[in-house]
Amino acid sequence: MPKKQSTAAKRARTAARAGAKYTAALREAGGHQLPPHLELFDADGLPEDERLVVDCLRALAAEGEPLPVRLAEPDPEVVAARARAEEKGIRPQWRRWASVEAAVDGYVLRETQYGPNRSGYTSTNRGPRVPVPVRAADGTVTVVAMPEWAWLHEGRWIWEHTGWPVEAPGRIVDPPQEFAPAPGLRWQVAVWLDLAHEGKVLGEDYGGGTSDWQTVGWCTSREDAQLIARAFTAHRGIHARADVIEHGADNGIVSLTRDTYLPAPDAPARPRPPALGEPRGTLAAGPRPASPDRSEIPEPAWYQGAKHPPHSSLIVWTGTGWRTLVHTYWQSANIAAVIGIGAGGPYEWAEAWGPRHPDRDLHDWTQEGRELTHRFPEPTYQERTKLIDAMRRAHEDALVDALAERGGLTRGQAVARLAEGGEKYRHVLAVGQAVISRALHTARRALPEGPERTDIRRALDDLMDRHLLPADAERIAGEQLDSEIESTRPPATTAWCRRAVTEYVSPAADPAAAGVEGFRPQDTTMAS
Repeated sequence: MPKKQSTAAKRARTAARAGAKYTAALREAGGHQLPPHLELFDADGLPEDERLVVDCLRALAAEGEPLPVRLAEPDPEVVAARARAEEKGIRPQWRRWASVEAAVDGYVLRETQYGPNRSGYTSTNRGPRVPVPVRAADGTVTVVAMPEWAWLHEGRWIWEHTGWPVEAPGRIVDPPQEFAPAPGLRWQVAVWLDLAHEGKVLGEDYGGGTSDWQTVGWCTSREDAQLIARAFTAHRGIHARADVIEHGADNGIVSLTRDTYLPAPDAPARPRPPALGEPRGTLAAGPRPASPDRSEIPEPAWYQGAKHPPHSSLIVWTGTGWRTLVHTYWQSANIAAVIGIGAGGPYEWAEAWGPRHPDRDLHDWTQEGRELTHRFPEPTYQERTKLIDAMRRAHEDALVDALAERGGLTRGQAVARLAEGGEKYRHVLAVGQAVISRALHTARRALPEGPERTDIRRALDDLMDRHLLPADAERIAGEQLDSEIESTRPPATTAWCRRAVTEYVSPAADPAAAGVEGFRPQDTTMAS
């Protein structure tokens, strides 16, 4: 007697006669989309006992009930490893893995100490495949060949390569419960990161990772979160699903998934990222708007329990001003590329701001305010050149203005004084500025992270960028010189530094009579 064909197979053969590929039509039978890296399970060539397992699992799935799952007794090595972890205070374990075995009445899970990134796989032997029946909305059941690995996700065992619950395959499990990092950031964007690549399943060798949920960022409005979620699923690629999750006004309210986005069956492939030297984004017509002042980019008031808040943020230009689109974990550049910042995109200009760690070269990660880290679209070489030239002109103008104000000069007289004193006079002013900055650095490093230390950091920025003096500049500079050890330099050098501070804070009315370097007879003779 010929074997009875499934409804999915009949539809697939009908579509194949119409010109479609049989395997592609079988994947779409019943309106259910399957990941492209999973093969359909061919039960015809199996031994009788294995074919019976496949038929029983298909029948269980056709009833629409959850597939039975039972956990076998763990191996002694797993029990011992768990005991060692508990003794060291590592509880719960980072991730619990299990190898799945199919049976006529469901699945048997055997916990293992390691997951799929173990040794033993080769290019020809990728490990066993387990039959997994997937039931579509119309009742059609398609059996796919799944790699054997599953891991525990918030109390449920899920297939490692797809995120499907073992007892109910076909739909990615919901994102894990997280807590909002700040009261105003109530809208979370989470994506399922699918590590399948070009039809191959990763995570089966020593270098493989695992597919999992990943938080893209946190927004203040649902509309911003929807914009980002739609953009992440607009193309075929590694993002198999995106959810917009609403959190309560405080962390005592359970979060709810409000919107779910899936890539369309005919979604185009994600464009190739620009190579080194290629333009990133399309520049809009007109000049780039000036960056906002640091006071316009405040950091949210993080909850006290937030250990790793999303410090980085992407701000966008609305046409009339800057506003924050999303707070994220250093993914601003990725988000900007995905949503299409630039001409023709939702926003023409954007910037990434992140935490400022001025002492990171000393392995000190104390944060002091925020700083601009990137511009989008990426500036061209010509634009970067203009930005650097404008910054140099601003520094020079600030020096001229400070010299004119503190010396009782006109702007023209200050320019002439700098020109007459030459490089030696500029060096004197730079030394005076450096001594004051050292005093501010000493006071800054003595404070813990907080507003007071950030205020001193901003005073340092004003001193170095705008030549604005802090309160009692000459006094704190003198105390700094008094505290520094003179064993490494002669006393005459310290005295010279004090004169430089005095000239920088209160420029002499007659620098030649005061013996300021650059105006002394020997200096003018050498210059001539």
